[in-house]
Amino acid sequence: MMKRFGDMRWVGQMLLIALVWCLSPALAQAQHYPCNGPGPGERLVGMAPNGPGVAPTPLCARDDSGAAPEQPSAPSDGSFAAIAWHVDAADVWVDGNYSGANNIGEQGALDACNRVMGGGCTSGGTWSNSSIAIIRDKEGYFYRGWLGEGGADRDQVMAECSAKQLLPCEVFATIRASTNQRFPGAKARKYFAASAWVVGGADDGYNAKLYVASGYRSADAASAAAIEACSADTSLPCETNALTGNGFIQAYRLGGNNDSATTETSARRAKQAAQTNCKKQQSASCDLQALFDSRKAGLFVHDFDTGKTTR
Repeated sequence: MMKRFGDMRWVGQMLLIALVWCLSPALAQAQHYPCNGPGPGERLVGMAPNGPGVAPTPLCARDDSGAAPEQPSAPSDGSFAAIAWHVDAADVWVDGNYSGANNIGEQGALDACNRVMGGGCTSGGTWSNSSIAIIRDKEGYFYRGWLGEGGADRDQVMAECSAKQLLPCEVFATIRASTNQRFPGAKARKYFAASAWVVGGADDGYNAKLYVASGYRSADAASAAAIEACSADTSLPCETNALTGNGFIQAYRLGGNNDSATTETSARRAKQAAQTNCKKQQSASCDLQALFDSRKAGLFVHDFDTGKTTR
């Protein structure tokens, strides 16, 4: 009987909430929670990507200080920087190397991001006299870790991100507060790919096929297209099992009859992730099959039984 195994199989919605964007030792112990945006007594600390087809969720933390400690304490002539990002962008916007903890750089980064993305950018506040690490997960989403005081915050963010996937997360960039501007252009907008298959196993009508929609400008659009392609072909309920922005989906089979798909930020890492899962499952065989690049537009149907893909 055909079975399926997937490190990225979604049942309902899986909320990935990582501890992100702590800017001081006091905030390192802060409790982060989903919110609709910062309200009174709250601060925005990042965005948590949800499951395929579900919009990322803002994360907030309580701010009981009565002030807004958006950066470690620093002399008034220190070097400050601010960051902004968008969930559909493969880069971040930074406006830095200015003096004084004010909103000049914060608004500058946010405006630069919105000009490229057409709105929807999130301001992440400021930091001073130090660096931050931008950490990227396998789906292409970003987290931030402060590198001050030995980089404990960066290490914690990296560990929590890596615990959610087969390979360790990556440090995408290290950015100093003395950075003048990091204003990426239109090429920063991601192309998304999602894959879907029939819900359940062989008894439920699973046909050993993976339906991949790639080249879409949002996660929602890619996920909806993959599910629609699967449902139209089978007349059965379908679900997404992999999602990536500016990355790759690797289809593979474990042990001769267990089908799976995983995502990563590069073709090499996608193959390594699949092989890592095969070893983790102690599979007797690991058949790496089709590899899909989210930047190559198309609707694809991959047959795990034959290893062939059609459009």
